[in-house]
Amino acid sequence: MGVVVTRKPGGISQLYNTETGRVTFKCKSDSAVMLIEAFDGIVKFNKKGAIAVVNGHITSLDSCDIIKETDADYKDALKKIIQDHKDFAAEQQKSMEAEIQTLVDKLASI
Repeated sequence: MGVVVTRKPGGISQLYNTETGRVTFKCKSDSAVMLIEAFDGIVKFNKKGAIAVVNGHITSLDSCDIIKETDADYKDALKKIIQDHKDFAAEQQKSMEAEIQTLVDKLASI
């Protein structure tokens, strides 16, 4: 069995079980929101350790709510998701630039 862990915007980790196809989203921050198609809306992770699971056609939530497009707070949640993605992209860019600089320095020392 193998589990592939991927860091996602907003303090969420995605765990993909390569054997079963089960995808688990786990909140690493105090709260978070994430658009997950399988739930037909925005999943609101209400606390650290909250979990959303997708396994084929079966979905489950632990300490999460679903915000539908018709809900009053959907727009604010979507704005939060957009900002989380922007912040995540900026952080990834900084990390990649540092990695590139390390490689450039290594090349220069050869």
